[in-house]
Amino acid sequence: MKGTRIFLDPRRPEGLSFTSHAHSDHAPRGPVGERLIASKETRGLLGFPGEGEREFQAHGLRFRILNAGHILGSSQLCVEDGFTLVYTGDMNLAGGLTTGKAEVPRCDVLILEATFGSPRYVFPPRAEVLKEIRDWAEECFAKGRRPVLLAYALGKAQELTRGLSGGLEIRVHETALKFHQRYESLGVNLGRYAPYEDGEDGDYVVITPPGTKGRWEGHPRAMVSGWALDGNAARRYGVEEAFPVSDHSDFPSLLEYVEKAQPQVVYTVHGSAGELSAELRARGFYSVPL
Repeated sequence: MKGTRIFLDPRRPEGLSFTSHAHSDHAPRGPVGERLIASKETRGLLGFPGEGEREFQAHGLRFRILNAGHILGSSQLCVEDGFTLVYTGDMNLAGGLTTGKAEVPRCDVLILEATFGSPRYVFPPRAEVLKEIRDWAEECFAKGRRPVLLAYALGKAQELTRGLSGGLEIRVHETALKFHQRYESLGVNLGRYAPYEDGEDGDYVVITPPGTKGRWEGHPRAMVSGWALDGNAARRYGVEEAFPVSDHSDFPSLLEYVEKAQPQVVYTVHGSAGELSAELRARGFYSVPL
């Protein structure tokens, strides 16, 4: 219906609001409005009631929730009313080990996240990076040292656990552990791991949030993030290594998404929104950074 206001990832929801995923920089704070649109998994991770509808109608509009491939439950919002508008939220076209690939609907208007929307961000294959992490961990063990992986508590920590648990012993910091448990309650198999406990001997890798970095002074530490592609990333993070594993799309994947969606208008948001819009305009799309 003309004039309907839809709030996209608002901090303080009101009216009709959409929460794309459960990361704290997108999740609502305080009571939600008349209707919160979110997937079942996002609701579960945030502790919100309700099942989460994949498709429904409201205010004369048709709404569909599509997988975004970012973390468990991450979603895109598709709104249809004679034309189609899509908001991707944080999106990973390739998906990961704990979430499926992002869906790509044809649309007229696209609001596209551009976190890694610069040509310098081209991620290596995930399997290659996981092998590099395993090799680094084994080198640490051979030197009698315990490797520590710094990864966001929600999303990245679970992805690493699933990707590394087949060949390494994994111990998980308590901050991330609660999200491991919620993932498993939602049906995701993370493989073999155990909670980290002070004083435990043996060769194992600790997965812990970046905010705990200071606790691990004296241990070999590695930051696991898409920002590892930036020059001198390890030194900038104050760690020994940096591995480029991201739950966002890289530059080529963002371009691929747009080519498949064929929108008439693309609005880019976050990160390298200006650079991505410039490239899209060079490719014949009408694009404006917000």
